[in-house]
Amino acid sequence: MNRIRLIFEKRGFACFVRHVELPQLFGRIARRAGLQVGLTQGMSPHPHIVMGPALPVGVVSQYETAEIWFESAVTPQEAVEKLNACAPTGFRFLKGAHIPADMMSLNKCFDAAKYWLCPRDESRLDAVQSALVEAFAPEVLPWSARVSDGIELVMLDPSQNGPGALVKALIERELIGGWPDVCIARLVLGRWKSEQKEIAPLL
Repeated sequence: MNRIRLIFEKRGFACFVRHVELPQLFGRIARRAGLQVGLTQGMSPHPHIVMGPALPVGVVSQYETAEIWFESAVTPQEAVEKLNACAPTGFRFLKGAHIPADMMSLNKCFDAAKYWLCPRDESRLDAVQSALVEAFAPEVLPWSARVSDGIELVMLDPSQNGPGALVKALIERELIGGWPDVCIARLVLGRWKSEQKEIAPLL
């Protein structure tokens, strides 16, 4: 089968689609686009689609990952174009690449994610950044910086450490009351390069 890794974004109301619903949604998009998705093996075959680390409902992202096994010999560029033509508002496929069938699983290909975060009360930006640096060891949060409209930070092991952990830490320190008091977006997934203080994207 033709294994293609895809980078896509979730914006606007697309951020309210639950992570567990994405494989089914992408399968429908592919069918509408005339692309045949392969099936998994076993007693209960289902479309062979693998997603990257989950995001909580309501968190937008500029860089999400998925892998789809296609039956047809579609090129990555053709897949991106055809999927975009049938994708609902808020979903946009950015790029794709062929992946060898025996290559490691998607979620072993990255170890870090960069986020943008801003409390509704922007006067608390400095306090929020300091609290997060204190809350997480460098092995979890190795880098953060103030930007013009908030804070950018890197979290290692994004399958375990994500926006939920950030919000929980801020609630415990009484800097926010809950999710409505903060805006978070995922900016990129990839490999953390500690010497360069940056993430090398998957694609």
